[in-house]
Amino acid sequence: MYKKEQLEKYPYLAKELENNGINQMLDPLTGILSRGFIIGFAQSLIAEGTPFTYAIIDLDNFKFINDTYGHHVGDEVLVSVAEGLVDFLEGYGIAGRFGGDELLIIDVRDFTYQEKKDFLRRLYSQGTVLRKNVVLEDCSPFITGTVGCATFPDDAQAYNELFAL
Repeated sequence: MYKKEQLEKYPYLAKELENNGINQMLDPLTGILSRGFIIGFAQSLIAEGTPFTYAIIDLDNFKFINDTYGHHVGDEVLVSVAEGLVDFLEGYGIAGRFGGDELLIIDVRDFTYQEKKDFLRRLYSQGTVLRKNVVLEDCSPFITGTVGCATFPDDAQAYNELFAL
């Protein structure tokens, strides 16, 4: 779960913390930014002209996990992946929940093709976010995800274009 100190270093999020408080900004299940605030953050970076890479993660076979093990296990999987993302992105990015099993990443460090490729390779290979077993009391589902990313301003000039890519 994000703490105030992790978010307030970004001007847009610092302002939103003052206006809304942290509990209003975070997804209640995962503790990462809720949809409106992560999208608002991306839009603020575009308005400032600040380069960033926008990535969407869709967890693979999430319906199967919910149907096989129950929605409480699906919730625990989401929390585990979100915690892994917060740790993974510390110092150069923010994670948010788009909805269901879709998570958003704003990476303010990796812009070139090679940097993005290395970033995604680490996301999968370190075993802290994706390609890991989430060990729970009665089961330990193996978690993978499909990721797509695009960079502002190189790939798109507006949020809707970035999202579409």
